[in-house]
Amino acid sequence: MFLREKRPHVGIVVEYNPFHNGHIYQIEQIKKMFPNCKITVAMSYKYSQRGEIIIAPWRVRKKYAKKYGVDKFVKLHTDISAQAAHIFASEAVLKLAKKSINYLVFGSETNDVDLFLKIANLIKNNSDQYNLLIKKYLKQKGNSFPRATNLALSELSGSNITMPNDILGLEYVKTIVNHNLDITPISILRTIDFHSEETNNQFASASKIRSMLVNGEDISPFTPIPRYKMTSKNISDTYKKFQKIVINTQKEKLAKMKMITEGMENLFKKNIHLETYEEFVEACVSKRYTRSRIKRAYLFVLLKKYK
Repeated sequence: MFLREKRPHVGIVVEYNPFHNGHIYQIEQIKKMFPNCKITVAMSYKYSQRGEIIIAPWRVRKKYAKKYGVDKFVKLHTDISAQAAHIFASEAVLKLAKKSINYLVFGSETNDVDLFLKIANLIKNNSDQYNLLIKKYLKQKGNSFPRATNLALSELSGSNITMPNDILGLEYVKTIVNHNLDITPISILRTIDFHSEETNNQFASASKIRSMLVNGEDISPFTPIPRYKMTSKNISDTYKKFQKIVINTQKEKLAKMKMITEGMENLFKKNIHLETYEEFVEACVSKRYTRSRIKRAYLFVLLKKYK
C-alpha cells in the first residue's frame, strides 16, 4: 500500500493594491515550482499597511487573483492589515498556518531565505539581548521604532535589512521560527522595487500604478483590472470627518484609541487646525513618528477604534 503524497499548499501574504502583473508573475513562478499546488492568500480587506484605502474592492481583487491561479482567500481586517510590519506579518502568517499551508512564498529584494533564517534564529536565541538593544536605541533621541529595531538587528547580527519586502520577509520567517511552524519559507526575487516610480514594458510597482491612476495615465499594460473597477476614494477625502472627531473628542478619550500612544493625542490636537490631510500628516511626522505610523494612527481615529 502506497501513501499518497500530500499536495503542496502554498501561502502568500498580500494587499494586491492593486493586483498587477508582478503578482501574476509570482503566481506563475509558484506554479512552476509546485505544478499541482493549492494557493491560499491572506489578503488585506479594506485598508493597507500604510493606513490608506485599497484602490480595488475585495471582490474585484479576489476575482482577478482567482482567475490567475489563487484558490482560497483569508481576510485581513483593519486590526491586522493597518499595522506595523512585525504585527502585520506575524498575524497574517499565523492565519495562513491555521489553513495548513506548508510553504510560504514572498517577494524579496535580496532573495536570501538562508540569511533570514539565520537572523531569525539568532534573534530567537538572544531575544533578551535583542529587546534590550531595541530599548537602548528607542531611548536615544530621534529614533522611531523601525529605526531602533534595525539598529538593534544590525548590532546583533551584523546584517542591515532596510528594503520594504526584505523587512516583511524577515518578519514572516521570524514568525515561522518563533512559533516552530512546519512551514518552509521561499523567496522570489522582486521584479521591480516596492515603491519604484520606474516602469518597463510589463511591470510597474503597485505604488506607481496608484500614482498613474490619480494622474489619469493608462494603467492597462501593468494590471488586468480595468480602471472603472478601481475606487476613486482616497484617505485624504476623509480629513474633514477626521477633524470633527479630533476636535470633538477630549484628549483623555482620544488617548484611549488604538495606535494613539506616548502623547500622540497632544500632537493631533496641536495640528488639527491644518487645512489638508497632507499638511496634517507632514506636521506630525518626526524622527520619532514615521509617516506610516502617523497615517495608521489617523486611520484608527477615523474609524473610532478603541484599545
